[in-house]
Amino acid sequence: MKEWLITLMPYFGRWPEWMNLFIESCRWNPDVRWRFYTDCSEPENKADNVDYVRVSFADYKALVRDRLRIDFDPSDPYKLCDLRPAYGDIHADDIAGYRFFGWGDIDLFYGNIGSVYTRDVLARNNVLSLRKDIFAGHFAILRNTRVLRHAYRRIPNYRQALADPQYRELDERAFYRVFRPGEQDLSFLQRAVKRFDPCTNGGLFVHRYTTVLSPSGWYDGSLNYPQRWFWKDGRLTNDRDGNRQFPYLHFMRWKTDKYMRDPPVPGEGAWVGMKNILQADWRKLAADGFCISSEGITPLPPAQP
Repeated sequence: MKEWLITLMPYFGRWPEWMNLFIESCRWNPDVRWRFYTDCSEPENKADNVDYVRVSFADYKALVRDRLRIDFDPSDPYKLCDLRPAYGDIHADDIAGYRFFGWGDIDLFYGNIGSVYTRDVLARNNVLSLRKDIFAGHFAILRNTRVLRHAYRRIPNYRQALADPQYRELDERAFYRVFRPGEQDLSFLQRAVKRFDPCTNGGLFVHRYTTVLSPSGWYDGSLNYPQRWFWKDGRLTNDRDGNRQFPYLHFMRWKTDKYMRDPPVPGEGAWVGMKNILQADWRKLAADGFCISSEGITPLPPAQP
């Protein structure tokens, strides 16, 4: 099957404990490619649609400076999140031949991406985000056109923002406003041509409820979140929603309390993190399926198909 999307993944430091299972979830989406630019050794798990470009953090920053002609020399790789809107420009050669390019996080597991992004959806949209209120950094997709590769240049003072060593939320909030600007932010001419602009026309921003314990609540408006998620053979379901499948699970709020400043859980809102993230050999979990919860990543319960 021809790959329609390449997901660009600069990552420096060390792989997380669940990396081999992340790759396994990628394997079951053979029409999507993940390409890592990294100083890490290749993980044990191999998938035909996941590849690696070995590069040091220093050399990657030099590449950014050369391609974008900006001052870019942060000490923390997390700053690369601000760079995401420019990935298509930086890696223009790598994405040639793909209809879409994008990026994402690795604190997640994929289900069936094609169940959400069907041929019809892809034909009608230029920009795809699984959040309606921001440009979701954990998985974002743009059509591979010159206008969209350069859309980041519409972020006000983007050069200065990228030069700032601190993370500025360019990838989620500032980039979102490029595609969903308020009328007050547009000139008369921009308002007149808005419906013909690839950046403001043909975008799909739909909340798909993929992040555990999201402050926005679950899709029914309640705070009754699924407590256990099940992955097996590329299918992702949970203990609340029956056979409903999800494109991925972003378990950010289970792995760390960093994002729990405003806990969305009822009652005290005390953070319950993963006690022991990987509780079995990844090979067995990949083959038999696994459960993700606040307890960590565990074998599927016996009754779970």
